[in-house]
Amino acid sequence: MQFKPNFDLLEAWEDAQRMYPGAYIALFEKNDKTLVYMCDIHGENESFDMVDFCFKSGKFKQPDILITEFENAGREIGKHASQTNTLIYAAAVATKQNIPVVFADLSHKEKQDVLQAHYPNYVFDENVVRKILGTEPMRSAGKLGEMGGTLNKFGRDKFMLENIATALNKYSVVFAIFGSGHYESQRLALVDMLGEPKYIGKIPNVRGEFDEKDIKPIKLVDFKI
Repeated sequence: MQFKPNFDLLEAWEDAQRMYPGAYIALFEKNDKTLVYMCDIHGENESFDMVDFCFKSGKFKQPDILITEFENAGREIGKHASQTNTLIYAAAVATKQNIPVVFADLSHKEKQDVLQAHYPNYVFDENVVRKILGTEPMRSAGKLGEMGGTLNKFGRDKFMLENIATALNKYSVVFAIFGSGHYESQRLALVDMLGEPKYIGKIPNVRGEFDEKDIKPIKLVDFKI
């Protein structure tokens, strides 16, 4: 069986159903294939914890490949990026475990090409593309918001889904980490292809629970000017 996504089922971010307020996991299992899709809240502590949960908890099979939301060409990654970027942290953890990594977001040039194909009378330089990517909420943001929705539906989310389907056709266990908005836009196409997932919205707190602890600081010295 070959997996092939129905791109007509992609939704605009504003139309897609919000599943959970924070980071969460959608677990798809069909026949002998597993897709662990982590829905990231970029840079949040809970997202770093969830990456560790995916890779280190033993709750999932060892992945054959990781697909992540990062530009697929021409971008240098700083040595310390994994300390602040959840996506690169996931890629670093995978690399340490000798798991191949795919960067499955479009390059700036590819984003420009998508926009130019749909808006041939506009000029899209790198600065304009950045403005479009940073426009939120899209629906109420006029032309830039419309362009952002077009870029996601016909470019970014389509390319991400293509990577996921291709990986599932080649490997048994696929991990994917994308922003939760991307998952929600892709959800209907993923369900059509793989069936309904199981959701994991809470993970064990590896740092412990501290709600019952009152912190009572002591004073060592008085401040003097």
